[in-house]
Amino acid sequence: MNPELDSELRDDFLVEAGELLQNLGEQLVGLESSPGDAELLNAVFRAFHTVKGGAGFMAIEPMVLLCHHAEDLLNEARNGHVALNATYMDALLETLDLLNGMMDALNANAALQMPPQALLQRLLPAAAVAMPAAPAAAAATGGAGLIDDSEFESLLDTLYGTGAPGVTEAAPLPTVGPPVSAPIGDDEFEALLDSLHGAGGQPGAVPTKVPPKPAASPAPEPAPAPARHAVAETTVRVDTGRLDVLVNRAGELVLVRNRMLSLALRDGDEALLNAANELGRVTDELQNAVMSMRMQPVGRLFQRFPRIVRDLARQLGKDVELVLEGEGTDLDRSLVEALADPLIHLLRNALDHGVEMPDERERDGKSRKGRVKLSASQRGERIVISVSDDGKGMDPDVLRRKALEKGVIDEAQAARLSETECYELIFRPGFSTAAAISDISGRGVGMDVVKTRVAELGGTLRVTSKLGSGSELELSVPLTLAILRVLMVRVGSRLFALPLGNVEEVFELTGGQDHMLDGRLVANHRGRALALANLAGWADAAPVAGRHVVVLHIGHLRIGCLVHAVLGREDVIIKPLGHLFAGAPGIAGATVTGDGRLALVLDLAGLADAHGELLPSLQLAG
Repeated sequence: MNPELDSELRDDFLVEAGELLQNLGEQLVGLESSPGDAELLNAVFRAFHTVKGGAGFMAIEPMVLLCHHAEDLLNEARNGHVALNATYMDALLETLDLLNGMMDALNANAALQMPPQALLQRLLPAAAVAMPAAPAAAAATGGAGLIDDSEFESLLDTLYGTGAPGVTEAAPLPTVGPPVSAPIGDDEFEALLDSLHGAGGQPGAVPTKVPPKPAASPAPEPAPAPARHAVAETTVRVDTGRLDVLVNRAGELVLVRNRMLSLALRDGDEALLNAANELGRVTDELQNAVMSMRMQPVGRLFQRFPRIVRDLARQLGKDVELVLEGEGTDLDRSLVEALADPLIHLLRNALDHGVEMPDERERDGKSRKGRVKLSASQRGERIVISVSDDGKGMDPDVLRRKALEKGVIDEAQAARLSETECYELIFRPGFSTAAAISDISGRGVGMDVVKTRVAELGGTLRVTSKLGSGSELELSVPLTLAILRVLMVRVGSRLFALPLGNVEEVFELTGGQDHMLDGRLVANHRGRALALANLAGWADAAPVAGRHVVVLHIGHLRIGCLVHAVLGREDVIIKPLGHLFAGAPGIAGATVTGDGRLALVLDLAGLADAHGELLPSLQLAG
């Protein structure tokens, strides 16, 4: 890349080209499924064309050459001269992979290699391959060099008219009407770009045929130009580091608001209380505005999955359709990348273990093509993403038997397991029902890692299944990781913060209501056995009569936390505990309360694991 090029232009190109290439993955897979979709074909063509134009402006010749060959193939398909068969689609997808690799190299300021000739040959339409060698040689002699000043001025005249002052004589051009004629169309603009970057003929040649505009056509309204200018000025790219600083400052302001409210209530100062309430209102508005800046459509995450599913299905010899829903659901930017790996593993698992082979599906009266659905929705202050398939489903009896064989549970525990709890066994470390090791969805150590990663994000996993009809894994995470709404409780002299989205109810534990079962403390609540987590041991406080129980739900599971007092709701900022306490089971971090005290924020999945590993004592009976 030319070193004297403006870095801002370079960054803009990398961002815009990156977005186009990200969309191309989903578009190419869709085009492979619907080769007759002219609108989609045109969108793919325009994407390659736009990337080629930007790369040519930045003098990135390897990218220009690669995009140019892909564009030629797509143009032949648009004209009906070529059918985009599997061979061509493989070449286009390989082209996309190579372009993404070039983008990575540009971001790392590394040198680019010219695309391999073998790939360029595969992108050539059949008609072009059969052409005589002479025209190809002539095109090669034209070179891919930059156009000279006179040619560039001619192109500008074509775009804007020939009446601009200061422009000397240029190469003759066809009459294009008055200088204020209507804007050129897409075909004309593409022809001009081809003149700059090549169109399969001689690069650098001035277009010889531009459709003339009628001289008597009325002048266009000038309004569209200012409108476009206004849009450009109201859009600005902000470095994510600066955005994170702003989010952190807004979070600190929440703590100040909480502190002021606590002081006002303690001292009974009405004026201070009014000021604190006003600060609270402004803080809430600022917090909502800042958080909206962090949000991104989950579709940005989903865009990468059609290609992954397509490649995995081909590798497995299966025919699978991926259906995406809820792509417009907004998600915290920090969660978009964090959820990529867990979702990839869930999709791999659905394709490998869920969807059957085409012949097997046909024998069972199903369509040969399997269906995997990836959907997202917002429920309150949480985002729910589900991966479902129409495959063979899971057999709870098989899961129970495997758990017994592996020593995960004993006979008594197995007898008490409900179907739902049997499904939860797949999240146990090393648990697998596969008869053979698979390189697709892992080697029996994957689902527990997914669960751990989701728990680190403050999320939960739940699974449902119906034998012969398919399975669904539902992933639930907070809408944002920046600010957490909690229920503050006291155990002894210590404070704990419980995520409010997981709080189901609070009740008072009376004498005789709790007892021991399988060495664990449980309570008989509404006719069901509820496992109890005694936080008093963490707080060095002796259990006392009349304790409160906060019932928390973690996916399908429920657990009760024994506390001495419930203090109320609060918005908090989670702070890490440092490396000395990293990985402490059940603790997600710490926060400062409104009165300046330290409170531990509980990690519910870790807490449940620390008090019985979730199964089988959290939900003993339905």
